[in-house]
Amino acid sequence: MKKTAQIISIISLVFFLACNGFGEKLQYQKTDVYYTDKVEKADAEKLGEFLVKSEFAGENEKSIQLSKDDENGNYQFRMVTTKEAAESEMYETIFKLYAKQISDSVFNKQPVDFHICDNTFKTLKVIPFKADETN
Repeated sequence: MKKTAQIISIISLVFFLACNGFGEKLQYQKTDVYYTDKVEKADAEKLGEFLVKSEFAGENEKSIQLSKDDENGNYQFRMVTTKEAAESEMYETIFKLYAKQISDSVFNKQPVDFHICDNTFKTLKVIPFKADETN
């Protein structure tokens, strides 16, 4: 009976991980890049290549998700980070600049909103894209 409970637990865990709702997963060094069905795989691959080139992807584990907003069509760069980062003005400035770089370098200047997320990709804060803002 104990073995059956262990098997059920393992199957449940595998099912949960497979159905996490984060989207399809690509790996760039130690950075997981998930993308939803609202974007093309090619867009996620271009983003992943940019993350490596810009040295965002590297030795530290990170998780991001690429999606699009249903209402305004903006790309959403969703990054798992801390609540403290969501509340920091210094990080907000950095995130704005990085979203602008992604817009310019990856998505042909299309708007990219930066979502600061918890470890389940629940949005803690949105930093909306502003093309003319550099800081």
